[in-house]
Amino acid sequence: MKKLYITDLDGTLLDSNAVLSSRSKAIINKVLADGAAFTVATARTFATVLKLFEGVELKLPLVLMNGVMLFDPVKRSIINCHSINPESLEKILSVYRKHRIFPLVYRIKDNLLEIEYYSTDNPYQMKYVGKRVEADGKRFVFSDSFTAENKSEAIYIVTLDKYDRILPLYEDIKKIDDISCVFYSDNYTDCYFLEIFASGVSKASSMAEVKKVIGAESVVAFGDNLNDMEMFRMADESYAVENACSELKKLATGVIGTNDDSSVAEYILKDYTVSSDE
Repeated sequence: MKKLYITDLDGTLLDSNAVLSSRSKAIINKVLADGAAFTVATARTFATVLKLFEGVELKLPLVLMNGVMLFDPVKRSIINCHSINPESLEKILSVYRKHRIFPLVYRIKDNLLEIEYYSTDNPYQMKYVGKRVEADGKRFVFSDSFTAENKSEAIYIVTLDKYDRILPLYEDIKKIDDISCVFYSDNYTDCYFLEIFASGVSKASSMAEVKKVIGAESVVAFGDNLNDMEMFRMADESYAVENACSELKKLATGVIGTNDDSSVAEYILKDYTVSSDE
């Protein structure tokens, strides 16, 4: 039976330093060479994922930006991408204006990910921008025009801030029809993420696309945070790392070791070896 192994990255496959350990990399290369169906489902973009997996021959479509994009790592090209409709976008930005909070707005432009930001006052977001500004395939643009004009091609909106600031914003955003959103804590700082994308978009929906394309009969998923919950509900088997949030552990088939122990890669190696021998 062909299994698709699909894993979240931060807090799950990556260690606490946001690095793919040498042990995990060696295991992934081994199972890929042996024919395993392996891919990732992450909030990250192709620019950072490809850098993390340098030296690993990923073959299957990557689920990126929490399902907004499917990306071909072999051809280095976008397979498909979901845009937020203009009416919903205007409502989203109106809520942001009401709360006097500024997000980062992603779009595809000139074959690049263009990220527009509107304020330099948020230290979390400026650190986020600063760590990514040199990444290949990305372009950060500052704008003083915070309206929906010329933003109809927006594919992803993200905000980083303190819990108490984002929670009221999230409560209003989730009332908007025809969008999806997730609100969860960052793995590396004391801030929270609010991510917004088109309705029906999720790691789970894109995972289902990959499963169909490769003809897999079952899916084994790995994760650690709230944005992995839909993926866990849809997967045939799901495993939370020991450091995962309690809500995800309750949904999981089982709990494995921590992300600092290469637990996901070790589990895949053991399970794939047993499955191949059957």
